[in-house]
Amino acid sequence: MQTSRTDLGDIGAPPVGVVPTVHPMLRRDRPWVDAYVTIVAGPFEMPSLEALREAVAAVAERRPDSRLRWGFDNAKRRWLTDRPLESIVVERDWAGESGFGGTLLDTVTNDVSLEPPLTLVRYPNHFGMKMSHSLGDGLIFVSVVAAALLTAVSGEVIPWPTVAGGRLPLLRAGLRTFARKPALVRATLRDRVQLNAEEPHGPSRPWQRSRRAICLSLPPEKSDEIYSWAARYTPGGSRFTIQTALLLRALRRVGMRISDDVRVMVDLRAYLGSGLIDGNFFAGVPMAINWDMTPQEIAAIVKTTKATGRPLANQLMTSVRLGLAPAAPTTAEDGRLPQVTFSYLGSPPQVEWLPYISGHRPIYAASVEPGGPHGLTFIQGHCRGHMILNACFHDNVVDRATVQTAMDLVGDDPIGLLSEQVATA
Repeated sequence: MQTSRTDLGDIGAPPVGVVPTVHPMLRRDRPWVDAYVTIVAGPFEMPSLEALREAVAAVAERRPDSRLRWGFDNAKRRWLTDRPLESIVVERDWAGESGFGGTLLDTVTNDVSLEPPLTLVRYPNHFGMKMSHSLGDGLIFVSVVAAALLTAVSGEVIPWPTVAGGRLPLLRAGLRTFARKPALVRATLRDRVQLNAEEPHGPSRPWQRSRRAICLSLPPEKSDEIYSWAARYTPGGSRFTIQTALLLRALRRVGMRISDDVRVMVDLRAYLGSGLIDGNFFAGVPMAINWDMTPQEIAAIVKTTKATGRPLANQLMTSVRLGLAPAAPTTAEDGRLPQVTFSYLGSPPQVEWLPYISGHRPIYAASVEPGGPHGLTFIQGHCRGHMILNACFHDNVVDRATVQTAMDLVGDDPIGLLSEQVATA
């Protein structure tokens, strides 16, 4: 680091007599306090623990709105600034191989010693992060990893890409969208998804979280083959909808029945028009998609739903209804079908910039709260040409072996899955 420890002051705690600033927790962030995203990336020639702590301090000093040094108060209704860096950046050993496939990711996810709302973990050749979703969403957590690691490696503070969102970004987005175009209100109502009545399921039983992740990384040559085949035989789809079609068809082939309530995570910033704001600004939106649709058909549904404004309307109503965080589930229902959610990160430039060791397959694995005991969430994206697919679920409700078999099918027979005809049902 070019910035010295003297320039940063005492990086372990705020100066004596200085009272940390208090910020109210935004309504859109409150329901996400106890939901954590975890990331593992590597392999890298890791900077020292001290260099990482100095990097976090330097970025936080330059951009206080990054929230890198914020912490919860006891009631979890306000933020406190100037959290000690020793609790933010820690060091752990990892004796496993770099091709961990999700084991290291699960280790970070389930490590209760990592202090909320954000902990960065230095491993010998990998970088881990555990972050409360109330600090931010997918666009934020890729920025945190890049800002800390690249600043530590380069000695220069990496620009922070987000801006403060203000107190009422959802309301502003609603006014921009529906007040300017009242016809979208009718379009939103027409676009509502009518779900089939769910089949009867068994009684409830006590339940505790047991979150696991299964990670799949397809090399560039295989990814290119998939997208080239799809462009020729099922044109009109995007990379996201091609991946989504693959996953839905794999689940069907292995015999996993899923709920009709299939959701797609939508970035609500598109309705705000003010760039990458801080905090959580994603919403899971029900969409009528299923395994027998082509990537083009899925893309058309996603495009139409975004254009109507239904994602924003759903989130506005949810924000009004959930002023406080809902109670965490403590029961699971026997026989209830898994609820699938698709979340696409794309190929963030921050991820592409990370200093991976050449000659090794780059790992960028993510795990999120899958949405309760019956949730099955897929995190999709790309890293240096590799197709990245991560499945997140609670393995004491959703069968791990079945999900693993489905992920293996995507890796082993993607063209076969995409070319399946509806007539084979």
